[in-house]
This record gives sequence, structure tokens and C-alpha cells, in this order.
Amino acid sequence: MKKNVLIAGLLIMCGFSAQAVEISGLTVNGEVAFDYNFLSTKSTAMPYTDSVNNEAYRLRNAQILISKETDQIYFLTRLAYTPTTYVSAVDTTGPTVTSSTNNFGALEQAEIFYKPMQNLYVGFGRFLTTMGYESLMKYENAFYTTTIAYQSIVPGYGEGLRAKYVAGDWLTATLSTYNQAKYGAFGDDYTPTKTTELSFTGKIAGDFTWFAGYYLGTDKPDTTKPKVENSASSVWASYQITENMLAALIYDSYTTKPDGSGTQWADASTALITYGLGMNNLALRYEMVRGAGTLAYGTGEKVDSLTVGDKIVLNENLNVYVEYRMDKADEKVFVDADGSPTDSANVITLGALAHF
Repeated sequence: MKKNVLIAGLLIMCGFSAQAVEISGLTVNGEVAFDYNFLSTKSTAMPYTDSVNNEAYRLRNAQILISKETDQIYFLTRLAYTPTTYVSAVDTTGPTVTSSTNNFGALEQAEIFYKPMQNLYVGFGRFLTTMGYESLMKYENAFYTTTIAYQSIVPGYGEGLRAKYVAGDWLTATLSTYNQAKYGAFGDDYTPTKTTELSFTGKIAGDFTWFAGYYLGTDKPDTTKPKVENSASSVWASYQITENMLAALIYDSYTTKPDGSGTQWADASTALITYGLGMNNLALRYEMVRGAGTLAYGTGEKVDSLTVGDKIVLNENLNVYVEYRMDKADEKVFVDADGSPTDSANVITLGALAHF
């Protein structure tokens, strides 16, 4: 069942779905994403494109979700592979830094819930945030590449406790307390963070879906580093205009304040529309990111990002994508094909996604 895949309010429903596999009472969903990209920045990666290379094949990621629900127990695990660059060695005799790519999978998510009542879940584990409009499973999204906000502003995973109350389709309330958390869906950030996350989501009249969530946490790394106060919020609403057309508005924000310094912030306002036409799911997305310098855009304060995509559903288990994204900043924070500073950059993605 689709509700077995995600805890609350993370899906962009595009009118297509995969068939989950039932194995010994377990529900198993999986996907493998592959792509080829053309970057205007050539040898320099664009921010929040998963560090794709220019004119190079890439296994973008692979995931397997395994879940099971009974009258009293629900559990979910996520096994994920994502190429992650990390520093593997440092030459202490000079400035040389050696980077490697981690090509191994990891248990990214493990959630175990007990249901004292049919509509009340109380559990522990490594949870994915309830915040954000998009799903980590690419086949459930309208776009191949998630928003800048989902990759940078929206929290990622946390380890701790969670309670969820399902009043009905119109309301699900979730309260989580974490000891660790990170920003960005993949990659490591194990700074000890005491975090509280509260969210509400629901569906009205079958066509209008809404979500509101707030996250508050304190980093206390060690005695040599300052305490950092973090917060994030996420609000979105989507409306199924017709059977083939959906529109959504999303707002995500993030603040961080180390002791002894000023508050840093970033937010993103996003609007998107999708239209299904036969095998094609055409989509248009606009993002306005402010405080962009906090999100790895150098000296830039504001970035406008436009994405146009065509998701072609060849069958219920295979999608292909043609996607164009252009970022334009208020400062010259990108480089062109020759390495000269410029205020805009773009990427064309040809992607394939197998899923079950």
C-alpha cells in the first residue's frame, strides 16, 4: 500500500504508481535511477544537482523499502545507495587532499511502531522527516531532481522517538524527538542535535492536500565549538485541478544561530504544475531561494530556478525523463564553460528509472 511507503504527507501524486512486491508478508518497493547530464558549467558542479558530472553516465541512486503492518506493529526499513564524495586521506606534508567516492549502500532508515490503538502509532528508530513536499522515491515525484529546498533546507534523518495520530484522511498529527538530525536526504551529519519536530497534514474533499510542519533543534558538538540553534519550517498545499492536472505551492525556511554570532537564514518559495498527457507527465517548477549564500551559493543572496521536465511512463515499472533546469543568481556565483564567472547556469538531464 502507498501509505506503507511514507509516514505522512511527502508524496507528489502524478497519476502513476508502481506495483509493490509482497514477499512472505513483507511489502517491498525499490528503484534504480540512472542518468546522463549536460552542464553549462562543464567541469564545475552546479549546487544541488547531486554533484553530477558533465557528459558522464551515472548511477544516481538505488533504494529498497521493506515494510510490514499488522494490527499492532508497523515497521519500515530503507536500504539506499548514493555515491557520496568524502575525504579519505590528507597529506600532512602539503595541501593535498585526497577524495574518494563511497559506493556502498547503507541502512538509511529504520522505523518500528507499536499501535496501542488502530489510529495511534508510537515508535522508535531512525526516522525520515515528515517535512517537505517530495518523496525520496523518485518515481513518486513529478520531477527527476528534487527542489533545492528539499536538498538543503528540509531536514533529513533523525534518531529517536515518534508518535503519530491518524484522525482520518482530513488530519494526521506527528510529534518526533531526535537526538541526531541532518539536513539533506543523504550524506552524513552526526552532530548531536536535540530536536523536536511537529507536523500536521490532511486531505479535504479528495482534491486538496495540505501540510504544516516545524522543526527546532540545538547542536552541542563539543566544548571547543559553539552551541548552534537550528529551526526549519515547511508549509505546502496541492490541488488536483482535473484528473490530469495538479498544482502546488510550497514554502520552506531554515535558520541557524551559533552562540556569539548572528542568525543565518534561507527560505524557498516554490510553485509547480503538472499535466498528464498520455504516457507523458509534463511539469513546470519555479523556485525562488533567498539567503542563497547560506546554501552554498557563495556571495549570492537570491537565486531563481526554473525546471521544465517530461516524465515518460513506458510501463508501470520504467520511466524515462528529459529535464532542463536553469539557475539565475543576483551575483556571479557560477562559472561558464570556460571557467569565467557568470550569474546563471543550467543542466539538461536524460534519466531512466526502473522501479517496482
